Amino acid sequence: MKIEAPTRFQNFDDFWHPFTLGAGPAPGYFVNLKTTEREKLREKLRQGLPTAEDGSIQLNKRAWAIRGRKR
Repeated sequence: MKIEAPTRFQNFDDFWHPFTLGAGPAPGYFVNLKTTEREKLREKLRQGLPTAEDGSIQLNKRAWAIRGRKR
């Protein structure tokens, strides 16, 4: 089952900061890039995100869940 919930970032820096921490698959990939590749990725993301006039970014977060039952 797919679970989705809206999430709002105040601005691009609010969205971007977790990538710089290195925890998780995407941030782990990011911290292993060369500095020039990090900047290219950062700018590509900045340009592609849906940014409101106030600078905020609205996205849906998604998780997958499964329910089982004991027989």
